[in-house]
Amino acid sequence: MLRLFAAVSALIAACFALGAPVAAQDTRPVVGIAQMEDLTGGNQDENFIAMLETAIIGSGKFRIIERARLATLLEEQGLANGGVVTTNRPGQTGGFEGVDYLIYGTISSISATNKSNLGDTLLRGMLGGNNRSRSECYNTNVRMEADIRITDTNTGEVRYATRISEEQKSATVCGGGSQIDAAALLRASADKIATGLVTAIFPIQIAAVQGDGSIILNFGEGALRQDDYLMVYGEASEIPDPSGTGMIKIDGQKLGAIQVTEVQSAFSRAVAVTEFANGIPVGAIARPVSDDDIDDLKRSKRRRR
Repeated sequence: MLRLFAAVSALIAACFALGAPVAAQDTRPVVGIAQMEDLTGGNQDENFIAMLETAIIGSGKFRIIERARLATLLEEQGLANGGVVTTNRPGQTGGFEGVDYLIYGTISSISATNKSNLGDTLLRGMLGGNNRSRSECYNTNVRMEADIRITDTNTGEVRYATRISEEQKSATVCGGGSQIDAAALLRASADKIATGLVTAIFPIQIAAVQGDGSIILNFGEGALRQDDYLMVYGEASEIPDPSGTGMIKIDGQKLGAIQVTEVQSAFSRAVAVTEFANGIPVGAIARPVSDDDIDDLKRSKRRRR
């Protein structure tokens, strides 16, 4: 009897185990900020790292490794500042487990220039007398530049490298003082880097084309803004690098341009601003266009009206 009871109990436990819900595994790539230096002496590196982590998490496409754990991994691996050449692939040595992409960055410069606001200065002079020191008005422009490199730890390949340049203009200030929001400047730069990382790994794509012609894109807030113009490309292809160092991946033919009309947290809507000869294929890649292209598209859009 005891044996029968034990067998039945084991069977019931097994049934419960089989029926118990299993948490879905989070397969999103893991990103770590390996290095961020502030060469300006402003000691903004820690603030910038925190904002960058927030921006990357906000994209919904990546997970962030804790900095303490990343520091331990970097120390154990003895990786150089120049980059990571390791792999997680089975059967290969040098694995850097738990991190898919590492970010290296440098805040290279932060500069400020004052531009006199003659109109406000004259108005303040008329209202406040002839005391020039009190009536002089100006705007302050602050520019921040940062160099960023994002490395794939599976291959050692640099997946994204760019120089971020972000500028902020203050409100008009009269008689001294400043209204520059340094945190806003850093945050805008962090958002640019996060967008560059996300779209380098997961490009903006056409997710659907609805019956009314609305185009659904697979990115929303953080990566796209209302009124952005994008160029849609056909299927990509690879060609051999003449140097013999591998293959070069190139975009397909330009199919046409679209403009973002609505931005949500996880997706965006857009409309076509040029003709698409064979329709807009789902899965096609869309990339931001240059300033010159934007001017051309705006003129084309006005002519179509």
